[in-house]
Amino acid sequence: MKKIILLSVFSANLVLFTSCSKEEKPVTNQKEQEEPENSQDTILSPEEKFSSSILIDFLDDYDDDDLAAYLEDELFKKAQDYRGASVLQVSNNLWFVTLESRNQSKNFLLQKFVDFQTNDYYFVLNETSLKISDIITSANLFGSTSTIKKQENKTK
Repeated sequence: MKKIILLSVFSANLVLFTSCSKEEKPVTNQKEQEEPENSQDTILSPEEKFSSSILIDFLDDYDDDDLAAYLEDELFKKAQDYRGASVLQVSNNLWFVTLESRNQSKNFLLQKFVDFQTNDYYFVLNETSLKISDIITSANLFGSTSTIKKQENKTK
């Protein structure tokens, strides 16, 4: 989604700069053209808002279209029975997901796989008895702390 926004802004700027003369009028045209784009970009479905929040705020601008689609199509539906969700990246293909409702939490491991026959990616979400402290301790033991440290620094 971020790539599409950047590509459309780049394309609009390219067209404007190649067709502009030295008059001030094209500058106002540029502003007028940017406003509809920006207003369209902010109109997101609840599913898109959910996945954007997770990818941008929780996963530090993580860019994965397959994960975004899974969050919108699957996890958003599952999370409807809960008050909130949190996602912590453990590795490039593993996330620790917590769904919370009235001080009761359910923890899940979300894992990304590749199908050998089609080369398509798919996700499996399994409930786990692990707690976030278990994930952080394991990551520290195995040296996989870069994502977790980013998350910890954001909360300080």
